[in-house]
Amino acid sequence: MSTNPKVWFVDDLPENLRRFREAQDPYFAVETFNSTTDVMNRIRNNDYPDALLCDIFFFESEARAREVEEQVQRLAEELKKKASEIGVDHDKHTAGIKLMEDIFNYFDGKPPPFPMYAYTSKGPLLLNEREWQEIAKYGAEILLKGRVTPEIERNEILGDIALQKSKNSRIGRLGAGFSYPEFTWRIISGLAGGVLGLVIGKFFLS
Repeated sequence: MSTNPKVWFVDDLPENLRRFREAQDPYFAVETFNSTTDVMNRIRNNDYPDALLCDIFFFESEARAREVEEQVQRLAEELKKKASEIGVDHDKHTAGIKLMEDIFNYFDGKPPPFPMYAYTSKGPLLLNEREWQEIAKYGAEILLKGRVTPEIERNEILGDIALQKSKNSRIGRLGAGFSYPEFTWRIISGLAGGVLGLVIGKFFLS
């Protein structure tokens, strides 16, 4: 059984899944999905990844998705003004954002206990302000597909996994009654109150 971090990637294009697997499989235990429903079913069965990379745009068919991907590659600089001409702004389906919302709601309105990424190449060109706000609300990081080397992607994911595991460990030790930030705030408040009491006592007793 692999001891590498378990990384899931969901995308509607098989070649994107294949390329990611080939680039990262030696370093991660990669599992790929072409359905957001399959990801959500696994999470509901208490099977979580160490990190989840989520494509944002899912189109009506694989052929349509491939067509859009090719157009984006050719027209990256002009896509905003071309979007209405090629129909991308009308038939885009942000299934990735819906998956993030479902995961967020599954964990009672909190980010999941693993890093979650909006892993997208077209996002900067096609997402509107409301959609960016939703991604931020659900606690997802932005990872731009194809903009950096696989090594840079891998190091960022590994770093985030390590930070999340450390955070999960601290919260676990503190118990389920309240969160780590809340616990920290209680300690700070208690110390501040104690120091203030000592200062006031010394002032009046001196």
